[in-house]
Amino acid sequence: MQNSYLAQLDQIQEQAIQMAYQQPQEGQWNKEHDKNDCIIYTKLNQVGLKMTRTELKLNVDPKKAMDLIFDMTRRAEFDEYFLEAKVVEKIDENNVIYHGAGKSPIVLVDPRDMVALTRRIVLKDGTHMVVSKSVELDSVPKKKNYTRCEIIISAFLIKQISQDICQVVIIANVDPKGSIPKMLINSGVSMQADAVKKLMEKMRQHTLKV
Repeated sequence: MQNSYLAQLDQIQEQAIQMAYQQPQEGQWNKEHDKNDCIIYTKLNQVGLKMTRTELKLNVDPKKAMDLIFDMTRRAEFDEYFLEAKVVEKIDENNVIYHGAGKSPIVLVDPRDMVALTRRIVLKDGTHMVVSKSVELDSVPKKKNYTRCEIIISAFLIKQISQDICQVVIIANVDPKGSIPKMLINSGVSMQADAVKKLMEKMRQHTLKV
């Protein structure tokens, strides 16, 4: 089973790297937001929901930042919408399955939980990367009063480009499931930009304290 998990992570790691580094026209990405040093590209995924590629620059320690992002049990420290997480299975130091839960930023929308197969890695060019995808485990039933969302692919890539600045790329391809209208989900890119900037700034402040 572990070999299967590692093979899945190899596959989504390759996909995430390709999406992060390809030219927008090559990947058929549409620039939908470009404001305050935050650029968001979008395109529709296989179920008609917008997947996003967010680019921004940040003064942050890439290793400390990725250590924090990788450990889902600490996400509530910098993400106001995240509630809790626990380790389901530790494959090794850099490959872990988490069960996490978070509330929706949209009023009257049920909270979500997820089972996330997650990897931390440093690429040959020095980019620090965390990548995740959902897996189904009979041993992790859905939380009561929660909707189980699907992480098709989620990735954070952080590369230091000068003494004080890192290039941050975030890939998000998630199906929240449930009965949220696609139009509502797909209309929230500007709100997402503000949320990402806020999240990354909180993470930056938190890593400076470590």
